[in-house]
Parts: sequence; C-alpha cells; structure tokens
Amino acid sequence: MEGLTIINTLKFDKNDSCEMGLRHPIYTLLDEVKKLRVNEGIRVLVNDYDWLLVIKSVLPLVGDVKYEDHGVVDSFYELVIYRVTNTQ
Repeated sequence: MEGLTIINTLKFDKNDSCEMGLRHPIYTLLDEVKKLRVNEGIRVLVNDYDWLLVIKSVLPLVGDVKYEDHGVVDSFYELVIYRVTNTQ
C-alpha cells in the first residue's frame, strides 16, 4: 500500500440510510471503485456488519482491487480499497 493516494472517503451510516430510504451502499461503492486508477484508493466507513460482509464478498468479483481491513474506528468499520492494476 506504499505510495497509495486516498482520493475519497465514503461513510455509510445504517441509521441515516434507513431513515432516508437510500439505496444499498454497495452501489455507491462500486461506482467509486470503477473510477480508481493504479495506486489510488478510497476509505470506506460503515457501521453495519452485514454491509461490511457484502462489501468484502463483492470486491473480489470486481477484479484488480484489494482492500485492507483497519478494524473499528470511532464505531465504524474501516476499509481502504485500492486498485492494483489498470482497467482495460
């Protein structure tokens, strides 16, 4: 992860999403992941364990991206997702 530039932080709060009827965070996350270039990453914060599991299970299907799980930070699960090769 050396030389990685974090270009965006996405914070998904389960309570806000439910109250406002927002779509599942995976859609927003996938839109942002598609924009990543090599050595660029996004920081993702979620406070719902099920959302965390969905994100972790979908990312391998995207290809050419990896993630680091930074555990819980201020009551949110934190992931850093980054691109390892250029998209074709």
